[in-house]
Amino acid sequence: MGDNADSPFHQGEREVQTRAGVLGEAEDVARKAIHDHMLDEHRASLSEVPLFVVGAADAAGRPWAAALVGVPGFVRANDERVFRVSSKPVYGDALEDVLTVGSKVGGLGINFAMRRRTRVNGDVIAVDSAGFSVQVAQSFSKSSKYVQERSLTVASDAASHGERRTVRCAKSLSKADAAMIASADTFFIASQSGIDGDGSNYELDVSNRGGPPGFVIVAHETLLLFPDYAGSQLFNTLGNLAVDPRCGLTFVDFDSGDLLQLTGTAETLWDEHHTSRFPGAERVLAVTVDDVRFVERALPIASHDRGESPALADFVPVNAAAVLPENHGPMVLLSVNVAGPKDVVDDGKPVSTGIFKQPVDGRIAVRRLNLDGDGQADLWGHGGAFRAVYVYSTEGYDYWSKELDRDLAPGTFGENFTVKGMPDDTICVGDVYRFGSALLEVTQPRIPCYKLAIKIGIPEFQKRFLKGRRVGFYLRVLEEGDVAVGDPIELVRREPNPMTVAQVNELLFFDTTNLDGSRKALAIPALSHGWKGSFEERLQKAATTAKRDSNFRPFRVERKQAESETITSFYLVPEDGAELPPFQPGQFLSFKLAIPGQTKPIVRTYSLSDAPAPDHYRVSIKRERAPVTAPNAPPGLSSTYFHDLVNPGTILEVGPPRGKFTLDLESNRVPVLISAGVGMTPMVAMINALMQRQSNRPVWFIHGARNGREHAMGSYIRELAEREESLHAHVRYSQPDDADVLGRSHDSVGRINVELLKSLLSFDDYEFYLCGPAEFMRSLYCGLLATGVAESRIHYEFFGPGSLLLDDAKPPATTNTNPTEGELTKSAPVTFARSGITVPWDPSVDSILELAEQNGLSPDYSCRSGICQTCICNVIEGEVEYTEEPLDPPPRDQVLICCSRPNGSLIIDI
Repeated sequence: MGDNADSPFHQGEREVQTRAGVLGEAEDVARKAIHDHMLDEHRASLSEVPLFVVGAADAAGRPWAAALVGVPGFVRANDERVFRVSSKPVYGDALEDVLTVGSKVGGLGINFAMRRRTRVNGDVIAVDSAGFSVQVAQSFSKSSKYVQERSLTVASDAASHGERRTVRCAKSLSKADAAMIASADTFFIASQSGIDGDGSNYELDVSNRGGPPGFVIVAHETLLLFPDYAGSQLFNTLGNLAVDPRCGLTFVDFDSGDLLQLTGTAETLWDEHHTSRFPGAERVLAVTVDDVRFVERALPIASHDRGESPALADFVPVNAAAVLPENHGPMVLLSVNVAGPKDVVDDGKPVSTGIFKQPVDGRIAVRRLNLDGDGQADLWGHGGAFRAVYVYSTEGYDYWSKELDRDLAPGTFGENFTVKGMPDDTICVGDVYRFGSALLEVTQPRIPCYKLAIKIGIPEFQKRFLKGRRVGFYLRVLEEGDVAVGDPIELVRREPNPMTVAQVNELLFFDTTNLDGSRKALAIPALSHGWKGSFEERLQKAATTAKRDSNFRPFRVERKQAESETITSFYLVPEDGAELPPFQPGQFLSFKLAIPGQTKPIVRTYSLSDAPAPDHYRVSIKRERAPVTAPNAPPGLSSTYFHDLVNPGTILEVGPPRGKFTLDLESNRVPVLISAGVGMTPMVAMINALMQRQSNRPVWFIHGARNGREHAMGSYIRELAEREESLHAHVRYSQPDDADVLGRSHDSVGRINVELLKSLLSFDDYEFYLCGPAEFMRSLYCGLLATGVAESRIHYEFFGPGSLLLDDAKPPATTNTNPTEGELTKSAPVTFARSGITVPWDPSVDSILELAEQNGLSPDYSCRSGICQTCICNVIEGEVEYTEEPLDPPPRDQVLICCSRPNGSLIIDI
């Protein structure tokens, strides 16, 4: 705290306090409560604690929290400035070897029996084999209303405290870790207020969080959610996370002494659709787990006589009377089905799955994450608290029995509960039901995956299952209990504005343009975090699209001029009469087109075909007909619209000029502009810009067309070349007509290739610019490289699908025993999470989109240049850098994959 002389708080704390509306109040409290030394009450409190939690950063700068125990008195303040801890982190603890003289530490002494805690932080000034001493920088008592009461005893014989124990390290939570977290009522969190070494602004802090068992939701194996209740309003932890989102979480099993430590990054969620899930919460923290440490029986402790914090009693939801419709029949549990994961072979590959459920008899315990005897193959796709129990109703069985013409036994669809009277169109997300003695909440419809097809034995059955609109639903366990076949099912609570499972499923997968419905679904407190994220993404994308649309201006078509049989130029003037923004020759315009028959505007891009002018733009567009190889295919949608329906007076929505395929007008190198077909449009803009400058800089224009009928602006370029000594033009026709005259309409016959370039150029100090069909550019690019032209001297414009430059088209790279920066970058993995594909980044590709396509994926895209937002995806982990700045940059947790590259390891939701 305290990076501002006028405030006891650093910037992050002030930001959070301001957002919470308590900045002034917090500063008044802090000036009275926070001290640069320990008061007598702080020293006395520390001497009574059996548990002291210390936070510190590892060598990578990541915070961890270590739990230290001892007979009260093991923490003792020698004076008001220094305290000693006669204990050290146990064997296997993440901070075992971290605490050294000079280390910044945060500390929390906690007395569960008296529900009292004291916070201290400072610098380690001495370390020995039995403990360490800390010079105090800050000390104060913190709010204790969420401290869970328990009697904690510590073994007086600490001889075994340093013994080696079983230690497990991992990058994600195991099922045992998740179960430990799901049953916890307390954990500790370490955070820091900046980067280590950042002078007075760097401090470490440790705090505790408490709640009823299950208050920490294990969303999946690397994501935790937990509430942040109203506290002292100082916001030390949340303020630290606003500056540095890294944090360390520690869970203690107070019965066994097991220790579970995590480090990761946290995000504070303020929106009501997140906080409403946790009664009493003012915010929610989402922690993404990076590393896990588990130490078995680490602490010599025992816990007795637990009591819940009285403050939490106010947060128990009221079970308002909920009644099913009068015509609703009884709901009955017909079968309880469990199975552990097993390996099966699919398409020659081993697959682990828990979908092969079998009915079991007797009463079965319902745990926080699953039923006894049951298990999911992974917590990411099929497990976690939101998907603890899967339910399928006999009404769905009746439908599929007829569809598949087969008898289906309970558990066929991998459900834990086969029930009667709970079809998807009557059960609502957020409903709370009593199954036996367990209390369960409906969290989401099921998303079927390929493992269902394996179980049923029908390829692609998961898609058919989804289209059948009978997917079943998942339950979260609010109160553990037990169930048995024949138990009645009782509706306990229903949301005031309910949405059925069928309605929510329809919104996500089929009614995707219904934004009001998405907002309504997002407002359901119980809806799982993943589904909330999907609806948030949809609404954010709609908002981004609206923002993008605001950048478009109305332009009127002033003139329409045919340049050839296939290419027409359109002259555009701004309706508002305002001056046009300047652009660089080679850039393009974006058009938002309201094409008749289309349900939404179509975004397309076309190159500017003239030099910058203060009062108008010109684009030249080719009519795209059905390809010769597919004569029945539809013609180009937008080009047909331009040619047939856009006329002088038509109003078009046009975005500002963009694009990185530009000519450096200040360079002294000779530009060689090589194009084919409509690829000449940016080249003409470049030529006109050079001629406008009356520069003596030589320029070559080499163009290929089929014949004179399709050759646009041919006579204009030829006349310009005759008039301007600096312009050298060569035109080659591949299929000249009888009317075409060699030496007048064109200069040679055939296709443009490297041999032609060698005959025309001395291959001196050139910059090559390519624009045309994919095969044209691929051939020339490969040929130019083969002649020794550096990659950096070859520039191109390309809007087609897939990677233009194939690896096998490039010359072999020379071996280098020293890894280059590119080789080091190449090793960074890119994970397409939804597809389960992880590949190393390849610096030779231009974008994440191209990498995805090279690995068999087909993400949506349109412009491939950061304009249309079609390719936007969620970033789960990592960062990107943009090779071309997007028209409207997306939020930090999203990425436009068409114009970005990973900046280190990356996980994206594709």
